[in-house]
Amino acid sequence: MIILEDTRQQERKHERKHEYFRSVGVHWNRTALYCGDYTLPANQSVCVDTKKNIDEIINDIHVKKMKKSDIYEKVISVFEEYHLNFDYAEKVYHTICDDDADRFAEKEINDICFANHVPERVIAEFQTLYVKRHGFFHRGLKRAQNSGIKLIVLIENEDGVKSIDDLFHWNNPRLHRYNKIAYMHNSGRWLSTPLPKAKPTTGSTLAKAMLTMQKKYGVEFLFCSPEDAGRKIIELLEGYYGRQENVQQKNDKQ
Repeated sequence: MIILEDTRQQERKHERKHEYFRSVGVHWNRTALYCGDYTLPANQSVCVDTKKNIDEIINDIHVKKMKKSDIYEKVISVFEEYHLNFDYAEKVYHTICDDDADRFAEKEINDICFANHVPERVIAEFQTLYVKRHGFFHRGLKRAQNSGIKLIVLIENEDGVKSIDDLFHWNNPRLHRYNKIAYMHNSGRWLSTPLPKAKPTTGSTLAKAMLTMQKKYGVEFLFCSPEDAGRKIIELLEGYYGRQENVQQKNDKQ
C-alpha cells in the first residue's frame, strides 16, 4: 500500500507513525497536499489531518486573525506597488475579509485577478492575506468542503480523550496554571509572573466549537493516543476508500 504525506509534516517528528507504516508494509511519499496530512495517491477524496495534541487544535481554531484594517492597507499597498487598477481593490478586500461560509474565497480571488490580468505573484500575496485573516486551518476546512473531500482531523493526546464527548470533561492544564497565577496576583504574590492576556480554552468550549464545525463544514474530529496514530491513519484511509468502492459497485449494477 502507498500513501501520501504532506511536506508540511516536519521530518523526524513523526517517527512513531513511520515505524508503524514500515511494520505493516505501507510506503509513504512526501508531496504537497491540497488539504490534510495523509491521503491515498489514487483517491484523494479522503484526507486525514493530524494534530500532535489538544493544544494544537485549540491554537488552530482560535487562531489570531490579521485585522481587517491591516488587510485593507496591505491590499492598497499591493495595488500601488504593481500599478493595478484601483476600481476592483475594494472587491479584492471584501473577497478576502468577508464571511466565506457559503462561498469559495480562494477561487473568487483567483477569478477576480485573472479577469483583470493580475500577475500570479500578486495573486499569491492576496491568497496569503486570506490565510492571515481566516487561518490556515480554516482554509483547509473550506478547501475540503468546496472540493468534495472528506476531511478527518485526528487529534493525538495522552489525556485519555477518545471523543468529543470526552472533551466536555477534559481539564485544560493551562487553565489550572492561569487560575493559580490569577489567585496569586489577587493575593499580592507572583507579581513578576505575567498573567496570560486570554483565559485558556475550556474543554467544553472546545467541544462545542468542534460540533459546530462538523455541522458547518462536514469535517470529522477523532482522537487517539500518539502510539496508535499510524494504525488509525491507515484504518481511516482504507475504511472510507473501501466504503466508496462498495457504493460505486452498487451504482454500477443499477
